[in-house]
Amino acid sequence: MRDAPEDQSTAVSLPAPVVAESTGADRRMTRRLLMELLVVVVLVIPICVYEFAVDPVRRGFFCDDESIGYPFRDNTITPVMLGLIVGLLPVLVFVVVEYVSHLRAGDTSATVDLLGWRMATWYAELGRQAWYFCFGLLLTFDATEVGKYTIGRLRPHFLAVCQPQLTDGSLCSDPANLHRYVENYECVGEGFTADDVRQARLSFPSGHSSLAFYAMVYMALYLQCKLSWRGSKLSRHFVQFALVMVAWYTALSRVVDHWHHWSDVLSGSFLGVAGALITARFIARLFDEGTHIAILTGGLRRENTAATLQEEVCPSTPPPYSANSSFNEDQYCTKV
Repeated sequence: MRDAPEDQSTAVSLPAPVVAESTGADRRMTRRLLMELLVVVVLVIPICVYEFAVDPVRRGFFCDDESIGYPFRDNTITPVMLGLIVGLLPVLVFVVVEYVSHLRAGDTSATVDLLGWRMATWYAELGRQAWYFCFGLLLTFDATEVGKYTIGRLRPHFLAVCQPQLTDGSLCSDPANLHRYVENYECVGEGFTADDVRQARLSFPSGHSSLAFYAMVYMALYLQCKLSWRGSKLSRHFVQFALVMVAWYTALSRVVDHWHHWSDVLSGSFLGVAGALITARFIARLFDEGTHIAILTGGLRRENTAATLQEEVCPSTPPPYSANSSFNEDQYCTKV
């Protein structure tokens, strides 16, 4: 009769350390998320400053420089299309791959606690992958912006957009200025806006190439590590090839449209590939074994290990704390 009250008091006192540990884990996770959010905000600030408050370096040019004398053409891959390529397409890939991966594992209904919220495990993993992808994208974007505004290289259609007028009132088309190096000039830009003239000085490196290659190469690496087709061994590689070809076509279009020199595209492509490799290997850790939801939550999902222990370790042996156990300590250890 005395055992029942003792068991009852013990059952009531157990949750206290568990609650304290859970609260401490939530606080650590909150601090971590806030710190990472602050890092992302810091990365966004330079992009906004460059785009809206900084003028690119003003470089001189030769009036007879044929590399900047191409006609102006519209973008084949517009900024909106680029946004869909580096934004919407990766999101669709993340959603499909994460859902299919968890569906095959049979844990689509599994849940995890995150800051007091219970959500599906594959939702949490989806958020983690998207977060790391966006972080690497911002790093690549920042590196691209630094290059553009520091170098200030003139685009192939610079003369057509700027229509420079020298300080003495003469034009580059005048015979006396054909071999002249011009540093002091004003852009007339008839038929073009001030933003068009400003953009004509942002050729190196190619932002379309760097962002497209980052997104598509990262997606190819992500598919390599996350998903496999059981019906066809070549299906995954075909999809990876198609993604890389999207980036390749985007880069080639920049040369065809006279928006970039070939060296701008080459440098931007290398920059994007390097960003994808660094993000996948050292930030998202796609190639590490066992990297899963534990990175996000700071621990493994809670499971009922008592049933597993009873079934796999000692199926016929009751645990030593069982009230009906007929085994003493020596017998239990021998049995296990």
